[in-house]
Amino acid sequence: MACSIFLCNAAGKSKFGSGTGKRDAKGIYRKYKLIKAYIFFAKGMAQKNAIEKFVRYMENENTDLVVCSFSMFDGEKVFRTVKKADGLKRTGGDARKDYYEHMFMYGERGIQGAAWFKLYKTDIIRKNGIEFPKLRKSEDDVFVARYVNCIDSFYMTGDVLCRYYVNSYKRFWDKYRFDIFDTSRQSTMYVKDIVLSWNRNNKDVLQRIYDDYFHKTFGSFCFLFNPNLKLKRKARYARLKEITDIFMDDISCDGIEINHPIFKCMKKKNYRAIYVRIVLHILKHKFD
Repeated sequence: MACSIFLCNAAGKSKFGSGTGKRDAKGIYRKYKLIKAYIFFAKGMAQKNAIEKFVRYMENENTDLVVCSFSMFDGEKVFRTVKKADGLKRTGGDARKDYYEHMFMYGERGIQGAAWFKLYKTDIIRKNGIEFPKLRKSEDDVFVARYVNCIDSFYMTGDVLCRYYVNSYKRFWDKYRFDIFDTSRQSTMYVKDIVLSWNRNNKDVLQRIYDDYFHKTFGSFCFLFNPNLKLKRKARYARLKEITDIFMDDISCDGIEINHPIFKCMKKKNYRAIYVRIVLHILKHKFD
């Protein structure tokens, strides 16, 4: 993922660097010999003066993570704005103890999800060896959890500093030309291990993790119809059965229930009903 690195020296002057990974960040840091550096992941389009505002909040609030509000863009218009709890500041310890309300990317207090509507400290990333996992998709969720694991505090602003370009089915299918279930599953298990280590008795958090896993699995079912995969009906149906069985094995040990008609079909191993429902869903939303 591309990132922008905002660096400040002792005099308060700043420079920008850009790169695509950990080596780029370290190289720019060494080049300018600066004492402060922040990272913003540029997948979300930054609004005018966004970086300066991000850094001002980071400095003024003396915090380790700044989370901003953002808008969602479909290529023609902004169709939704996600506002964060303006002025909310919380210690990392308190957030980790009860993380449930921070697990909804589109919620007022959401932190988890994409990496791009936040500003991070490079010092925390370097000192703790925080990296994106080697996944082809859904790696952001893991990086964010790894970072939250190491912070002393975070701050939220109601300022809309980022705009996200939302993929249609066609753009999504063109972008990812592989079976996405395995990487989505790995991402879920990484996040589960990290977040539950903070408070293993929080059943709401566990439920949220599996709800998210279900929706990723639902997306994996839909993705089997991606024409770029060139799957024939028999192979597609066999993979749908395999994914269903893996998912149900994963959640069975925790006694989780999910309120969705396809989940009910999955529990009964009614593969044909799952297949038909997914086809109908795609036909309804393919051109959204």
